[in-house]
Amino acid sequence: MNYPVSHYFLVHSLSAQLAGQHVERYLAGNQLISYAEFLVRPEEVLNGVDEKFWSTVALGLAANHTFARRMLDHLQEEGLSTLEQLLELKQGYTTKILHTLTHLLDGFIGVDSVFYNLVEDSHQLSEVLDAAIQTTPAEYWLVPVRTGKLAASVLHPVD
Repeated sequence: MNYPVSHYFLVHSLSAQLAGQHVERYLAGNQLISYAEFLVRPEEVLNGVDEKFWSTVALGLAANHTFARRMLDHLQEEGLSTLEQLLELKQGYTTKILHTLTHLLDGFIGVDSVFYNLVEDSHQLSEVLDAAIQTTPAEYWLVPVRTGKLAASVLHPVD
């Protein structure tokens, strides 16, 4: 299995092995998305002290922000420009975009989630957690997950 990395999970753990197991359990039991197969390569797990840790977090956060911006752009293209219009939306494409965006903002993982913070169940990184990682970086891990074909998703139809 030589899939590209689909997700980066931030985990608080005692070791890379335990961090990887935490992510594997999380994905295996997740009801929002299910993959036919996924892989965590221990040699790819980054510790908070690793040189690539923060740049990889930044790339994941930027990817999540880009996706959220794309959803907002779609909403604007569909004519949504004020909060008052939300009450007038007819169920369909526009409400699906809004639903997907709110999942990202609310911390529900989806196939489009690049960075996922399992510590805070979030697609972001709070200032409090950022400071905690800066204080004890060896306790935090970034676990890349390579995924195969999507088997099921609440947010996206599966072929």
